[in-house]
Amino acid sequence: MKLDFTRMTKLAEGKTKAIYANPQDVKTVYMVFKDDITAGDGVKHDVIPGKAQVDWQTNCDLFAYLNRKGVKTHYIDAPAEQVALVRKLDFKINLEVVSRRVATGSILHWGKVEQGFRFDPLVTQFHYKDDPLHDPMLDEGYVSYLIGKGAREYQAMYEINQQVFLILEKAFSRFKIQLVDMKLEYGLIDGEVVLIDEITGGSFRLWPYAKENPNLHQSNVLKELDPSGRLDKDIYRMGGAVEDVLAKFKGIAAVTAAFASLD
Repeated sequence: MKLDFTRMTKLAEGKTKAIYANPQDVKTVYMVFKDDITAGDGVKHDVIPGKAQVDWQTNCDLFAYLNRKGVKTHYIDAPAEQVALVRKLDFKINLEVVSRRVATGSILHWGKVEQGFRFDPLVTQFHYKDDPLHDPMLDEGYVSYLIGKGAREYQAMYEINQQVFLILEKAFSRFKIQLVDMKLEYGLIDGEVVLIDEITGGSFRLWPYAKENPNLHQSNVLKELDPSGRLDKDIYRMGGAVEDVLAKFKGIAAVTAAFASLD
């Protein structure tokens, strides 16, 4: 399908995607992936030729799989390369929702846990999307209070995040990879909370298994996994060469392409 975006209205543009109105259907929009990559709340920025194509492939594979699993999402189809057709939002919720299975990253600095600690049940946190403020986390007690008072949007985001994590954790385990943590975003469509935005190499951490049959049900699983073989955006955050980042993202796409054959 040939799409001419020079003739379409650009509704928004972020760090990694642009959104265009669909002249044929006011209830849908086109989400166009870009080659840009950022880290440090946008402070670090590069353009990696080919990244848009790889991210698009990964995103389409994952959203199609989640749709099949009954998750409520905005994703409809992939009408052209680097383009996703999605349902238009009534309202975007300005939060990132993070679920964690294995402790790493920022939680090591403030969570009083050591690297590799296994969270069971999952830890799920809400962060306000604001780069200058470094995406501050909402107080967990206050979020629990809101849910207890009937704030259905928070309850829905919490439940969907947990649902998606468990679905993808099981899927990646089929390829001897541990889903370490994951951040997702949400919006409202016809009054219903749905999963939106993208799920790509910048959305999660993925660590391969370090051995054939790892024991992943102990309190610390660091020795069972191989962080040095990570397949995610941490390569870029840690100063890796852009060609290495692209190679890792291609590795993710190769795995998620096989999700179409999973039950």
